[in-house]
Amino acid sequence: DIGEEFVCLVKTSGSSDGSAALVDSKIIKYDSRAAENLYEFRKFLKPYLIDFCGTDADCDVWTKISTSQVGIFFFNIPRVPKNQLEKVVFWTAKKEGYIDEEKNVFDFEIQGEVVEQGNPKYSVMVYTASKTEIEKIKSFFSEMGITLAGITTVPFAIQNIFRSKWLSVTEDVFASLFIGNNYSRIDVYKNENLVMTRGIKTGSTSSMAEAIIAGLSEKNTKEKPTVEEAKEMLSYLGNDSEKDQSIKARFGCDKDDILKMIAPVMERLVRQVDLTLKTSSSIESQRVEKIYIRSAVNVEKSILDYISTQLGIKTEYFDPLGRLTRNVKTESFNVSEGVLLSPALGFALSTNQRTPNAIFTYVEKHKEVVATRINRFIFLSFLAVLAVCLLTMIYQGSKLNILKKTKITLEKELALFSPPLTVEKVLATANEVKLQSSIAKQYAQKYFPLVSIGEISTLTPSNIRLISFKMNQNAQTVKMDADQPTRETDVLIEGIVQGSKDMLDADLTQYVIKLENSRMFGKVSIQKKETVSFNKKDVIHFILNAKAGNP
Repeated sequence: DIGEEFVCLVKTSGSSDGSAALVDSKIIKYDSRAAENLYEFRKFLKPYLIDFCGTDADCDVWTKISTSQVGIFFFNIPRVPKNQLEKVVFWTAKKEGYIDEEKNVFDFEIQGEVVEQGNPKYSVMVYTASKTEIEKIKSFFSEMGITLAGITTVPFAIQNIFRSKWLSVTEDVFASLFIGNNYSRIDVYKNENLVMTRGIKTGSTSSMAEAIIAGLSEKNTKEKPTVEEAKEMLSYLGNDSEKDQSIKARFGCDKDDILKMIAPVMERLVRQVDLTLKTSSSIESQRVEKIYIRSAVNVEKSILDYISTQLGIKTEYFDPLGRLTRNVKTESFNVSEGVLLSPALGFALSTNQRTPNAIFTYVEKHKEVVATRINRFIFLSFLAVLAVCLLTMIYQGSKLNILKKTKITLEKELALFSPPLTVEKVLATANEVKLQSSIAKQYAQKYFPLVSIGEISTLTPSNIRLISFKMNQNAQTVKMDADQPTRETDVLIEGIVQGSKDMLDADLTQYVIKLENSRMFGKVSIQKKETVSFNKKDVIHFILNAKAGNP
């Protein structure tokens, strides 16, 4: 938090449960005139930042953009589908004249649902920030070798302190009143959401200092304080008796005199705050229950009591570091310094999930969501492929185990053979079997005619007399397999069928079927068939053609 006279640094670390812990804090005082030369100011500030942040790549640096460069607006929109939400918010803000796309960045936050005239709506906070100022801030830090993680404004930083549960509040509606050097600002929060912010020109410490100078002029004191001295008088007010005595001796006034001098300023401030709270539509009929006071200089307790009495609202110092008792990093800070560090603490508690970020708007968030979805899809696809590979590996492993068990079983069976079988022995045995088969086929071929005659005599019934049986000696090979050719021999069978005249044809047909079913003969056909007289009886004279198989 770079102020007019101080640079406040706060470092926190997050934990798995979402809470944060203070790591370090530091207040650097500098001459405001040094900031006029940016080169010299960067040269002055860089060693402090590098030493404070360290070289840890996980350190996210957040800083502020002035509230004067930020516009914060509030309105309600109808409930619409999520995919239309961005367009509705944009065009509503555009219609209201809140957006200037050339000069400002635009972002928004949905703060929940409200009921307006019986209709449910979304409550929207919209803010804009100067593009030129954002680029100046980014450039200022980048030239020191620091890439910013976020840029936000003080009202959002204070909101962080409540949203992160760093400082728990029991009130539903509360406010933060900032009394600055040149202006004041009232921020109203409802359920930890900023719902109203307004700058107030009166009530600043400069106005109080001018009132003190004017009051001392009226008293005709010998010595008149400068503006800086008058502000010093405010900062020492009621906290340092030695300083009180010094002021009284030098300017002829004490604490009560100074309080009377600044009373008109405080009255104007209270009046503006009261008017703002009464006319705010953001909090409707709800009443602000507490006001936290922050000031550029120390605020005397009686001033808090005055504000509380006039507004009828509890007031207290906004000192979020005051709860860290017995902490080496904060025990030397008084309340004023704790209040001074509070915006920097809010920046240190920032995350893109709960903090409006001028360099990470809804456009970047949408891109991140899309990228996250794509990465999740790729990751799930990878898991699916990995699961298939694992299942395949398990299946192949089980098959391998089965094969191993089968191998062991076969090896045991093989061990029973004595002597053990070898490839050479198996091949020798196969060759021997093949030779024996060849010899057997040669014998079969030699005695085939004799076997054929025996077969035909077995198949021929008593009522059929054969006249001749001829085999063609010029056999032809009609089919071959890998081991031995198969031969077919033509056979001519001539004979007569005797018996009852009505049964002659049937007997011949049965004879042909028998030959067909024989293991020796096949492809039997009747070459000639006629009825003739034999021994004064009708018989059928036939000639059959058949094929005899010869292995």
